[in-house]
Amino acid sequence: MEVFRQDTSVVLRYAEHVDGVEEAALRRVSQREGARIVRLPPFAGVELDVLDLSTLAHTGTFKDWVACVATARALQARTPIVAAQSSGNTANALASYVSHAGIRSVVLYPPDSRRRIHPHLAAHPLVDFVEVDAGEHRIKQILREVAQAAGVPALPSLTDQYEGNKLRAHLLCDAAKELGHDWDWHVQALSSAYGPLGFYRGVDELGCGPGPRLLGVQQEAVAPYAEALGGVGTDPTARILEPTLFRRLLTDDLVREVRRLCANTAGTVRMLSNRRYLDSQWRAVQLLEDAGVHVTLSPDGEPRERAGLYALCGALAAIEDGLVSRGERILVVHTGGSGPACDLFDPEHTAAEQDAVALITSLLARPVNGHSVAAAQRP
Repeated sequence: MEVFRQDTSVVLRYAEHVDGVEEAALRRVSQREGARIVRLPPFAGVELDVLDLSTLAHTGTFKDWVACVATARALQARTPIVAAQSSGNTANALASYVSHAGIRSVVLYPPDSRRRIHPHLAAHPLVDFVEVDAGEHRIKQILREVAQAAGVPALPSLTDQYEGNKLRAHLLCDAAKELGHDWDWHVQALSSAYGPLGFYRGVDELGCGPGPRLLGVQQEAVAPYAEALGGVGTDPTARILEPTLFRRLLTDDLVREVRRLCANTAGTVRMLSNRRYLDSQWRAVQLLEDAGVHVTLSPDGEPRERAGLYALCGALAAIEDGLVSRGERILVVHTGGSGPACDLFDPEHTAAEQDAVALITSLLARPVNGHSVAAAQRP
């Protein structure tokens, strides 16, 4: 059952709180960025709400908020071309928003994320997707190397990540007033964890910290936060069930920030085993469907994206394990998984690791509106 809805842009609703970006630029690039809260049946005496950041988002994930902010900042700076790397969701969001703003983009992604790419976005004349056959860390290095050499910004910046995601705190503050209650736990599946980090920055900005207890959920095959904070070992042979939750290597700053959040909110990060996730996946799908949150399936009948399902399955597991007490209220963040279905992407540009720099450099050097990038960047 839906209990709260922001059908128009959350970013525009709170535009005055976005540091360093003018509202006019945000209005120029905004494409919806909606959100809603749905209520699930209580589970073992625990109240369950879901913050659905997928259904009303233009590309189907919470990355639209960040892409909107990053693109508006680039537009404001009159940037003609940008570069990016992603496991899929950020790639789609940035491609959509920057092309909508008339900015060219070159976006790198790993082979495992091919099924995430939206073909209609890749077909846009201002967008070049490049499939790089390399690991996460190496793709990040390649992006930094070529972007710096070409004088092209790599989006989104860390500032954009935090500015886009902090708006969640403003939205939930207003939702809590309307609904007459707050939440004891804030649950999200983690990759880099920019979503929760931005959210809690927004909580601090509003002066209502420390906020709800953080429950981060990570999949068995990729759980660096659970390892760093709780010493939980992962099985190196475990299958990756959700490619968008892909970040294995964390900076010291990220680990410090998440550790601080857990300490301040009495929260934690847990690893959910493949077996336990798969045992509860379809129960979670049914709970969401019954509440009006459609879960998009791939042609093989499996969920197209599992990040939102991981958060809900992790919340149910935490209740079963006694971490969450009867009478408490959980807010599960459905970051993606209810976006539009699309055909399988057939990439135009693919590169082995050793060939990637040359290919991407050539794409970045292509003329922008008939002029070289260097010429387009001159005032």
